Amino acid sequence: MKKPFKMLTIAVAGSCLLTFTPALAMAQETTAVPIVVTSEPITAVPINAVLPDTQAVKVTAKVIEETSDLLTVKISVPVISGLLDVSYQDKLNASIEEKATKEVDRLKALAAEDKKSAEESDYPFRPYDLNVSYELKSDGSTAAKGIVSFTVSTYEFTGGAHGGTAVEGYNIVNGQQAADLTLEQALGEGGFAAANSAVRYTISKKPDNFFWDAITTFKIDADHAYFVDSKGIVNLVFQQYEIAPYAGGIINIPVDETTSVGPSYTLSTKDLASGPNGAHFVPLRKAAEALGYKVKWSNKTQSAEISRDAQWTSVAVGKNSYTINKMAPLQLFAAPKFIEGSLYVPDEFFSKILHLEMKNNTADNSVTIKG
Repeated sequence: MKKPFKMLTIAVAGSCLLTFTPALAMAQETTAVPIVVTSEPITAVPINAVLPDTQAVKVTAKVIEETSDLLTVKISVPVISGLLDVSYQDKLNASIEEKATKEVDRLKALAAEDKKSAEESDYPFRPYDLNVSYELKSDGSTAAKGIVSFTVSTYEFTGGAHGGTAVEGYNIVNGQQAADLTLEQALGEGGFAAANSAVRYTISKKPDNFFWDAITTFKIDADHAYFVDSKGIVNLVFQQYEIAPYAGGIINIPVDETTSVGPSYTLSTKDLASGPNGAHFVPLRKAAEALGYKVKWSNKTQSAEISRDAQWTSVAVGKNSYTINKMAPLQLFAAPKFIEGSLYVPDEFFSKILHLEMKNNTADNSVTIKG
C-alpha cells in the first residue's frame, strides 16, 4: 500500500528556537515516581529520523498537594532527565513548573472571588478542584527515533454540574541541540491532508459518537494538540466538546495507514437512481456530506458548491459541465437533476471530478465511495 505521506527526516544540527506551548504542567517538591510507557495497538507509519544513538529519557514526578476552603490541588510535575541537550532540559523543567505555580495562583484568586460573591448573595460555595497528571508516550530512545513525547492532562472544577479536562502534548527531538517537534514536521509532507482524512475516517465509523456536523466542521492547524506514541504514530488530540459531546471525553485519533485513507460511504439501491449502461445517479448532499464535504445550495442559480480542504467545485441543474478547482470542464454521462426534490449527480462525479474511489458492489447493487 502506498504511503499517504512522506516520512519525516529530522536534522538535529544547527541552532533551534525553544518554545513551550502547553498551557499547563506543574509545580514543586515531594516523592518521585516512575512513569509507565504505553502504546496503542495500531499500524505504524513511523517517523524516520536521522539521529545519533540516544538513551531513553527518565521522567519522575514531583507532587504538590494542597487543600483549603477555596481549592483542592493535586498536581504531578513531570521532571525530565536524560535529554542530550541539558540546557534545553533545564529550561523545559523550569517552564512547566512555573506554569503550574501560575495556574494554582490563578485558580486561588478566582475561587476567592467566587466565595466572596457566594457569601454576599447567600448561595453555597463549592471549593474548586485542580488535578494534573501526565503520561510518557515516547521515551526519546534510538528505538523511538529520538522522539520524546508526553501529555499533560488537566482537570479543573470551578463550579457547575461538572469539571472539564484538557490535554496538551509536549513533543521534542532528543538531539545534541534539542528542538520542539512541530505537528507539520511530525506529519511530514502531505501530512495535514492525511490527518484530515484520518479524522473523517474515525468520525464516519461511529458518527453517533460525534456532533452531527463534526465531519465537515472540524479543524486541524499547526497548533493542534498531538503526541507521538512509541511506534512513531502521530495521534491528534481533540478536547472535550471539540468534535463530540462532553461524554465523549478526550478523543485521540491516530494518523496511520488505516485511518489516512479517509472515510467510505455505501449507498444502497434505494438511495440510487438508474443511469445508462448500469451507471447510477447519486444524491449529492447525502453522499458528499457523509464524506466530509460541505454542500451549499443556491436556489437563485439552481446550483450547489461542494468543498473540502483545498477542493472546490460547483454543479448546476441541467448543465453537463463539471470542474474541480481550476481544471478544464468535463462532461459526464448526464447533467445534475432533481429527483423527488433532491439534487442527484452521476456516480462518476465522485471518481472523475472529486477523484475518490468508487466501487459498484455486484452482490447487492450498492455503490461504495471512499476517500
